[in-house]
Amino acid sequence: MSKTYELIKIIGSPFIDKTPEVDQETLTRVYGQAFADRVALLYLTIHRNGKNWNQYLEKKFKVLSLRRENTLRVIGDLGAILNRYGINDYAVFKSLKPYPSTPNDTDIIIFGDRDKFDGALDTLYEENYQFHEWAPMQTTLIHPDGIGKTGKGKKGGTWYVDMYSDISTDYFLYIDKRSLEPYVETRMVEGRPVKNVKKEIELAIILFHNVFPERTFQLEHFYMPLYHLAEEDFDIDIMLKFVSDQKLTRALSTNLTLVAHIHNEIFGFVPDAIETILERIGQNRPELERFIQNKETTPYMLSPKTFWLTFLDKIYDPAAFKSLISQGLHMLNPIFFFDVMRSLYNRFSERGTYHLE
Repeated sequence: MSKTYELIKIIGSPFIDKTPEVDQETLTRVYGQAFADRVALLYLTIHRNGKNWNQYLEKKFKVLSLRRENTLRVIGDLGAILNRYGINDYAVFKSLKPYPSTPNDTDIIIFGDRDKFDGALDTLYEENYQFHEWAPMQTTLIHPDGIGKTGKGKKGGTWYVDMYSDISTDYFLYIDKRSLEPYVETRMVEGRPVKNVKKEIELAIILFHNVFPERTFQLEHFYMPLYHLAEEDFDIDIMLKFVSDQKLTRALSTNLTLVAHIHNEIFGFVPDAIETILERIGQNRPELERFIQNKETTPYMLSPKTFWLTFLDKIYDPAAFKSLISQGLHMLNPIFFFDVMRSLYNRFSERGTYHLE
């Protein structure tokens, strides 16, 4: 049995009522795998026994729980500041999960033009947020409480805030932010109202993002659709309309093909909601065959074929095609060109780029 399948048996499924019984030795041994697959806090939360746990497991649980609490505080603080200053054209996305999690950062999109984006940045600078790094359509800030606790990249996670003027990789828009505006709702986070993209749209974006540009399938991408699709109020039609409009079908199909196979292998059935979706959008059988050939282990690097076909699908979106022209013009700059080439090299390396830090 692969380490991936062992870990899934330990965590279980939201479509299975029974919680697996697991000894502490096993929980300790698989922690590294769970962290690499971005589900460490989920499996520790399910199996925590505060009285009888060994110190290693209890320490890991407390560290990750604090990281989650601080991440939620970062999200709540963002909403409170932007709301207080009357900055209403924003939405948090890709940051709130349907189970206990520890993302690397908080993602927030600012709607409207560049002036509104710069205004939101200036507001956060006035509130003592600190600049961390820059990308063409994105500026990463550090929450005031994280100053002095961060490092290169996104070391330690928690305190990083990715402010997007457009949802892109470099200058290439992979989601048209205007398409999100009808799907923004207000959620309470740490007792404070925060504007967030609806979960149906959020799931669609995450299951595109891990194919393009990240090219990595982890157990995060197994459990997030399962937990959302187990919710009674999850609207499949809303998700599929957005996926169709934004040309995300191949990415969704790829992820759910793998989810369906893994769930059937371990639990003996495919959840009805996943079967329904795959009947409507089809499966990515070549990617599944490649996954099986790679011994069904995660993190799994998706094939270059799926990566590039997903990219080609996306350029049929007019906003994405227009941005591709901009990307091409900027690549006439030799420095930017070599930076893009280095990024592609990393994405097609054995390890990839999508890791919890």
